[in-house]
Amino acid sequence: METVSIRKTVLLVQIWIMLNVSPSMAGCRFPAFSKLQLPLRTIGPEAAAFDRKGGGPYTGIADGRIVKYQGPKVGFTDFAVTSPNRTKAKCDGKNGPELQQICGRPFGLGFYYKTGNLYITDAIYGLVVVGPSGGLVTRVPSFQGRNFAFLDALDIDQSKGVVYFVDSGAIFLTGNRTRIVESKDTSGRLFKYDIATKQVTLLLSGLSGPVGVALSKDNSYVLITEYITQRIQRFWLKGAKANSSDVFANVDGIPDNIKRTVLGDFWVAIFNTKQPTTFSLGQRINRFGKVVETCNFTDQYNSPNGITEVQEYKGKLYVGSLDQNFIGVSRV
Repeated sequence: METVSIRKTVLLVQIWIMLNVSPSMAGCRFPAFSKLQLPLRTIGPEAAAFDRKGGGPYTGIADGRIVKYQGPKVGFTDFAVTSPNRTKAKCDGKNGPELQQICGRPFGLGFYYKTGNLYITDAIYGLVVVGPSGGLVTRVPSFQGRNFAFLDALDIDQSKGVVYFVDSGAIFLTGNRTRIVESKDTSGRLFKYDIATKQVTLLLSGLSGPVGVALSKDNSYVLITEYITQRIQRFWLKGAKANSSDVFANVDGIPDNIKRTVLGDFWVAIFNTKQPTTFSLGQRINRFGKVVETCNFTDQYNSPNGITEVQEYKGKLYVGSLDQNFIGVSRV
């Protein structure tokens, strides 16, 4: 009996540590780092997605293409484009923001496994979708007949066929990090798109630079990272708090994409430009809003924009950015 009591005590202590450990105490399980090189002269793999067969990663890049990784011998190949005006001569390998109106700029992406279709948030062309074979996307209806300002991230409820996505606000078209942060803009919005009915619904407005969205494992709420206020909001989808929001966690730095793990935690990409503490971190946050693991990618992403996404998939972390020519892969 005494041995059982000791074991219970040890287990309770371990659980308490998991829920309350500080970022400085939580080590990173993914020390090794490698690179999946993008096609020549291209940059900006902001986010990643994997298809229902585990193929990929797929990613959107700065010249307007969505590309798919086909293994180390082949590398990345073209999969889809978001702009009907795009040509290879005008756009391939061209990374200037002035060409986005012509070439498109895909950011968030995710597969709906039931159909194999890939949904994409494009900063210029809005929410779009392409079939399993790729090619030119089809635009999804906008909200109340008006174009979105600047779409960024999305997540998909696979059981209900609903796409949750965020409009960051027109201030993000400037591409100026300082101006965005200092603007205190609150025009950001959270939407949902019902795949079956093709209806777009506004769920939450007044957001301050929403740039990431992740659905909880039980589908009871959606988390939204806010770039300007440096926090994570939670919007309740069901239960006693349905259709209301609260602050899930405050972040030490500028958060970007947020991605749920298979066990229900969330990885958040965080960047801080305040000297002398400049860093690029991936932080795993549990369902109580506590940081339980921190991975430091500052050495690999010592750049003006840091990292944009950290996604755990089959025992590896896939790391995105706006200005690098590779997807980072961290693994044991």
